[in-house]
Amino acid sequence: MMADHSSSIGVDVIASILTEYAKRIVEKALRGEKLSDWEVGFLLMEATRRTLEARMDAIEKRMASLEESLKTRMEALEKSLSERMNSIEKRMDMLEKNLTMRIELLEKRVEALEKRVEGLEADMKQLRTSMDSLRDLIINRLVEALARKS
Repeated sequence: MMADHSSSIGVDVIASILTEYAKRIVEKALRGEKLSDWEVGFLLMEATRRTLEARMDAIEKRMASLEESLKTRMEALEKSLSERMNSIEKRMDMLEKNLTMRIELLEKRVEALEKRVEGLEADMKQLRTSMDSLRDLIINRLVEALARKS
């Protein structure tokens, strides 16, 4: 960081020296004195440097603006995605609760059906026992009736 600061100061000093030298050449031209080829070339280079510097400043401002715009868009996108994720999580929670309720209702219905089947099995067993008793009674009565007849 210190090296960056030192080099920045160095560049600023050189730029001010070059600006001052260019100013002196312009003053010489304004006084009507003839400029050497080197001085004309220096003025052209200084004009080019200033133009490039202005363009670089404009590019840096544009980049800063784009960076800020991109940052704003990214924050908006993150917020939007966060809201969507929250919405999806809420929907998933609702679906899970709904599914859990349905499963519980199905379990209760299955339990009720199991009890009904157990009741029917008990009734069938009792009916079979009654039918067996009735059959045995009928057979016994028929045997007794046949035995009396013979």
